[in-house]
Amino acid sequence: MSLITNDLYKNLFKLLLFIWILSIPFKNAIYQISTISLIIFFVFHVFKTKQINVLKEFFFKSIPLSIGFFFIIFSMVLSNILNLELLNNKSWHLIYMFIIRYGLVFILLSYFFKIDFFRKKEIISFLLLSFILLSLTSLFQLLIGNDSLVNGLSGTLNSRNAFGLFLGMAFVLSLYLTKVNKTLSIFLLFIFLFFLIFSLSRSSWVATICASLIFVIFKFKNLKVRDFIYFLICVSILILLYFNIDFLQKRVDLLLEGYSSQRFEIWIHTINLILEKKIFGYGIDSWLNLPDLYLHKFPDPHNMVLEILIYTGLFGLISCFYTIFIVLKEIYINKNFILFPMATYFLVITQFDFGAFYSKELLSFLTIFVFFVYSDTFKNNDELKKR
Repeated sequence: MSLITNDLYKNLFKLLLFIWILSIPFKNAIYQISTISLIIFFVFHVFKTKQINVLKEFFFKSIPLSIGFFFIIFSMVLSNILNLELLNNKSWHLIYMFIIRYGLVFILLSYFFKIDFFRKKEIISFLLLSFILLSLTSLFQLLIGNDSLVNGLSGTLNSRNAFGLFLGMAFVLSLYLTKVNKTLSIFLLFIFLFFLIFSLSRSSWVATICASLIFVIFKFKNLKVRDFIYFLICVSILILLYFNIDFLQKRVDLLLEGYSSQRFEIWIHTINLILEKKIFGYGIDSWLNLPDLYLHKFPDPHNMVLEILIYTGLFGLISCFYTIFIVLKEIYINKNFILFPMATYFLVITQFDFGAFYSKELLSFLTIFVFFVYSDTFKNNDELKKR
């Protein structure tokens, strides 16, 4: 392949990657098209260049992760087979798309990273631009009257929890930037914190606080006086906002009081059903066919663990927890401790909102996160020194 042709391929891939990442929060047709475009480009490139050795090396270095992903898929398939009468039209479709959207996308990210088609700093830039664009949509919606600070910012997502999910991710990603550019990191932290606060999403607040605490624990020895000053400024701003904005104070009070917005009731009903089919669950996308009319009033269990149990049972839960353990172990082995706050954010927020199988936005960003975890593993020592 000539240099010109290779550069053209690189630029085209970066464009497709940029469009895909930029479209993730908006859950529109562009996201679907860009996902398929990336996969087609990947298949074409492998066929054209015949770099099968890169894929072989990838699988060799990620055998435990591949095993975990296989058993997650197997648990989904098995649960469906055992509960054919409870399945919906999309029950099998969701499994196919789970493999494509997350498994195959993870493989192609690792493949193109290995052959130097992009660098991690580029994907970080794309992510930040995506979050900034989402933030700007909330300002626009606020100006034209479609959004309200009192009800929580949602931008074009029509859900303050979804908006809060992404702004929490943006905040935690800004923490990650401290090892690259601390000044830029501090600036972005304050910007994203504003939008996060006024999303009024309590689950995002809790997950962000937990992730920040993990960050401080791992970085405590490296913190300087200036960092503590920034922290005090941040806390002072939060206290001022709390005592001067009534609707914000009410949301915080609800959080401190443990008000669950009916989550406790949903969890109790879900647990009662889980006990009836503990091993393999009820099958993917069987929620509206479950024998409990109370649960039909809600879209999901609002808890990742319960969602896995209700659909795939203990077999699925063990498969998922094994995979999570493998990812966390990889972070520890590579001593890439700055990624633990991100892992904490995902683990905490999914205990209250979103889930393990349905949230395309959350799972797409989770795929990028797992790629970050394994990216150093896919590069040899010489390549690592170049970056």
